Amino acid sequence: MELKAHRSAARFTSLIFIILLFLLGLSLTGNIFAWMRIDVLINSKHETYIPMFFDRPVTLSRNQADANYLEQVAESLVFLRYNVSPESVKAMHGSLLRYFDTEQRTTMKEVLDGEAERIIGSNVTSAFYLSGMDTWPDRGVVDIHGTVQTWIGSRKSLPEKKTIRLELKYRRGLTTIQSFEEQVDEKKRN
Repeated sequence: MELKAHRSAARFTSLIFIILLFLLGLSLTGNIFAWMRIDVLINSKHETYIPMFFDRPVTLSRNQADANYLEQVAESLVFLRYNVSPESVKAMHGSLLRYFDTEQRTTMKEVLDGEAERIIGSNVTSAFYLSGMDTWPDRGVVDIHGTVQTWIGSRKSLPEKKTIRLELKYRRGLTTIQSFEEQVDEKKRN
């Protein structure tokens, strides 16, 4: 009788041990799966905001921005570069420079400093009048169409139509400029 009880207790202990090992394996598998998916969970949370001075709501996640956000940021950046006067050009270009990626910052600093010298030296004031935008949010590209009006001293120059392409990168809540280029109209060239 004592032998049967001992065998029964050994079987019961073995069964409990096997069940606990199974539960431990299940727990480890679940934790590993959760750790693999946590990055997706963190980065895919979308939130909608209506920031001050923006005219439309924007939807952002940690690594993705919608078309409204890209358009409104691009519009602000274009205004920083083209709505300048001799008194404001250095401050505006300094603010714009902060948005450039570190690889492009030194190159763009030289370009913007050259523009600032010409604006100050020639007493140029300019304004950008927006006429339209094309946006590709999956690539972070915004084409801005508009007219630049310049005044040299008090003399008004002819307006110049421009298309500016901005390539923006939105990662971990920060927006950086990858490229800020004027597009050349092939019809005007020929």
